[in-house]
Amino acid sequence: MANEFGNNIQDALVNPAAFAMGAASASTTSAVIDLGVDTYKHGNVEFELAVPALATGVIPDASVVSLILETSTTSNFAAIVGTYTETVTGAGGVGIAATVARFRLPSNAPRYARFKTTRGAGGTTAAAFNATGTVRF
Repeated sequence: MANEFGNNIQDALVNPAAFAMGAASASTTSAVIDLGVDTYKHGNVEFELAVPALATGVIPDASVVSLILETSTTSNFAAIVGTYTETVTGAGGVGIAATVARFRLPSNAPRYARFKTTRGAGGTTAAAFNATGTVRF
C-alpha cells in the first residue's frame, strides 16, 4: 500500500473514491486511505462523503443512511479507533436528498481512514448507487 500523502502528491491520486452502497441493514466501505506515518498533519485534511438522492422505494420514511468516516491503527481495520457519523432519514414519501458530510480528524488520529455507509431497515437495495469519498487538503 503506497502512502498517498507523501510530498508532492496531488488530490487526483486518491480522489474520488466511489464505492457501491448496500442493501437494507447493510454497510459498505471504501478502499483504505493511508495517511502515512507522521508525514501529514491530519488537521489540514478534510474528508468529504457524498451520497446521491435516493427515492422512497430505496430509503422509505423513517429509514436512515449513515455517512461514516472510520479510523484505525491497522490497514485491515481490525480495531476501529474513531468513528465520525452524520445520519439522514427518509421522510415525506420522497426518500433522502443528495447529502454531503464533511469530517476533520483530530491531530492525534491514527494512520488509516476509510469511508463507510450504513443503511437502515426497509426499502430495496442501493447497490446501483455509489457513495463518493473525497480527501481535501
